Amino acid sequence: MKKVALIVIDEIHLLGEDRGPVLEVIISRTNFISSHTHNKVRVIGLSTALANAIDLANWLGIKEMGLYNFRPSVRPVPLEVHISGFPGKHYCPRMATMNRPTFQAIRQHAPTSPSLVFVSSRRQTRLTALDLIAYLAAEDNPKQWLHMPEEQMNDILENINDSNLKLTLAFGIGLHHAGLQDRDRRTVEELFINNKIQVYIQIKSVATIPSTALIVFRIFNPYQYECNCINQLVNVGTNHDGHFGLGCQFSCSSGGDKGYGIL
Repeated sequence: MKKVALIVIDEIHLLGEDRGPVLEVIISRTNFISSHTHNKVRVIGLSTALANAIDLANWLGIKEMGLYNFRPSVRPVPLEVHISGFPGKHYCPRMATMNRPTFQAIRQHAPTSPSLVFVSSRRQTRLTALDLIAYLAAEDNPKQWLHMPEEQMNDILENINDSNLKLTLAFGIGLHHAGLQDRDRRTVEELFINNKIQVYIQIKSVATIPSTALIVFRIFNPYQYECNCINQLVNVGTNHDGHFGLGCQFSCSSGGDKGYGIL
């Protein structure tokens, strides 16, 4: 420990989540040892957007000259945030009411661009996809989100094991959750990355693919998205090749239960 002069901590905004106590102990022990050995250790904390950046800097012992808090205007990709409210008492009906606005948002803001749809569970990936397919069925071109010949897609579907995925891929909608076999998962990822399918529905734990339009559902309870996680999803969902990054936020509340969703 005496030979350590620099500690770089990524995602330091996670202090308020499960791994927070671990980060707190590491930083506190480092400062304690540094003060007793008179060996100054430099701490660099990297974070997504923070509302209390100054408070965190003070806790880390960082002076004013060492705090760099960048405004949204410095983003390489412009980002818009839209907020809409949805009343509803129960979880499933409230999620269902978001499906049509999701479809309309994709049609309006990303009619031909890749779009990510973040949902909270494996079941919601299927339900959301089925609702989107129902809305597509009323269009003149129900397979407008499929950007490859149907014959070529049919050949790919023969090697897909998941029955729900077979149905959704035919309409240009991919699913991603822990229940998929590795081969199916890799196939969907390749199709989306290569712009063969336009919509990709997944849970937050597999948010690794860049996109132009970002859609996130969020219900405020211990099993759903934390606020800092939303910032990470926004960063994941906007690509860096000069395209426009879209962020839309749904807000749901009824009585004492409040929730949020991001598009």
